[in-house]
Amino acid sequence: MNQLNHYVSYLTRYPRLLASAVLIGVPVANALYMHWSLSRFVQHGKELKRLTPSIKRTISSIPDEALSSDYVMFHDWAQRSIPASKVPDLSSDQLVILYLRHNMSCFARLPQAYVMKALANPEERKTFEPSYINTLNFKVEDVVQGMYRVIARSEGKVEFEITPLLGVMKGGRLVIAVERNGDDELVCSSETVVWKDAGEKELMHLEKGVVKWLHEIASWGLLREGTKYLMSLKKKTEV
Repeated sequence: MNQLNHYVSYLTRYPRLLASAVLIGVPVANALYMHWSLSRFVQHGKELKRLTPSIKRTISSIPDEALSSDYVMFHDWAQRSIPASKVPDLSSDQLVILYLRHNMSCFARLPQAYVMKALANPEERKTFEPSYINTLNFKVEDVVQGMYRVIARSEGKVEFEITPLLGVMKGGRLVIAVERNGDDELVCSSETVVWKDAGEKELMHLEKGVVKWLHEIASWGLLREGTKYLMSLKKKTEV
């Protein structure tokens, strides 16, 4: 306690230092709380290991040449289940389109998207605009956020190829799904995998602490927003 009083006394003698500490500390504390809160809202997991054929159980578009090469992958996933009765009576494919339009428009306002947009060419920058995103049905070859190209489609599921922009990443996939689990449950999920040469010591962006942490906040936060959005559509139809 005496040590704490010493620091408080020191900061009050230097108001500019106190102001700086508050300006830095409050946003960091908010971000820490957000990460903790979101981690309790969704089921999630991650792994760093060799890229093996087992990954194709959930991501069908991983190229065979990547599986036959010596690559190591960073793989993470998150999902949230909601009662099927709380969303509109639409097919999984119709729901995933609505879900993606909403979430991709939300993502375009996040700091990560501004960085991606700065690296994009003028044509790619158009794919960040909600007016463009809301026209998409996420068919194969559709591009969104500049670096995500639809490479595979199935009922209620969209697989995006991630275009490497910087660093040592050799390839990647983002998979978004809205799938029914029986008659009573709807599972919304997000899965990301990126890979590099196994002997490469430099870290991929998603292996780096702060970037990985921000990625988790974005991924889990969009999962929360997307499920809330789908449930809000049911409420609108009941009004």
